Amino acid sequence: MKAHKKSKRQAIRWILLSLVVCFIIGKWVVKPRRDALLKEQLYQYMSEKANRLEVFQSAIAQNDGKTLNTCVYFVSEALRENNIPIPEGTCNTTQLISELKSKWWRKDESYQNLKPGDIAFTTDTAGNKYGKPTHCYIFMKWAKEGNYDYAYICDNQANDYGGKLYHIRNIRNPETVNGAIKEAFAFFMKP
Repeated sequence: MKAHKKSKRQAIRWILLSLVVCFIIGKWVVKPRRDALLKEQLYQYMSEKANRLEVFQSAIAQNDGKTLNTCVYFVSEALRENNIPIPEGTCNTTQLISELKSKWWRKDESYQNLKPGDIAFTTDTAGNKYGKPTHCYIFMKWAKEGNYDYAYICDNQANDYGGKLYHIRNIRNPETVNGAIKEAFAFFMKP
């Protein structure tokens, strides 16, 4: 009888140890690799002009045919197209941030850490990086390696950037483009 209890305890310990090892491997090996692949997939997807146009048309349709204030629809649609389930009704930066947080995405305020496929958010209209962001976009790459002022991004603001959904934007400082104020970077979110 004692041998049976002892072997049962050993089996339970072995199962618990196995679960802990699986958790650690999942958190420190599998998840980082999966997250990197997810961002690379989003980057590759948005690198294709046809995909950007498809995302843009879908975002406009969700916003009652308007291109203005369509950034969250645009980013959300790009995420959905890459198997990241964002609800269709997500229409403002606060909602998008909440959705990403619920999927365990993390904030990072250092623009030097931006990597292709990260989702960036701007300051509020007063330039407060802790206020409600006025805009979001998909970071693609730095315009000049080692220089953190300008970056290639994808967003809905083609009207202000010569009809281009993939364009250069000033990340570091607010800037007026085509008569519209473009707020500076506040933070980005990553899986």
